Amino acid sequence: MSARINIYINSLTDNLIPEIVERLNQHEKVLSLEQSFTFKNPRSILSLEFRWTKPSIEILNTSILKAQFSTSFKPFELAEFKKKNVRQKAVKQSYIDKLLKRKKKKVYKPIKISAQVESQLKAFKKVFSIKYYPGNLFEHHLATLLGSIITEMGKGICHFTNDDIWYTDKNAVAECMANLYSLEDLSTVEDEKTISVNRVKVRI
Repeated sequence: MSARINIYINSLTDNLIPEIVERLNQHEKVLSLEQSFTFKNPRSILSLEFRWTKPSIEILNTSILKAQFSTSFKPFELAEFKKKNVRQKAVKQSYIDKLLKRKKKKVYKPIKISAQVESQLKAFKKVFSIKYYPGNLFEHHLATLLGSIITEMGKGICHFTNDDIWYTDKNAVAECMANLYSLEDLSTVEDEKTISVNRVKVRI
């Protein structure tokens, strides 16, 4: 099953792409980002070539790997978001319904967001979405890094739909780094590069 990272912002321009790649390379060995990718398109495919240098899958350490994400960049309206932000739920069947083999009824209930999240969403006019498969180690890892970096650079907030967690531009990268890397990984990464990995306790 796929998941999304939805990043709520006001602007993203192609001028940021080289810096995004540079930021990714502070944490991973990303060799390239597909040159045809642009934030100008409402829908796009974002491809990354990278090397996996972690000991978890050592056999792939010398291979050039590729990850692809479907992306979208659309206008955002809070009122419309609240209408569509619903969860499907089956209504509990009665004994008679079961006996008569009636189909389960389904209702749609709004997903509640905190007042703090809602107040911040009011400031944003666009949403950039990254679709990925959380069961794929590489996609999950790179999408998480990519989403958190774009959130920080775009000065927005993001929603990881798979975990139902919200981050701000202030804590997205630090939180995601802490979640992605074990303490053993962090010590190795810190030896190679200087990065900020302090755990941020406060989320939205």
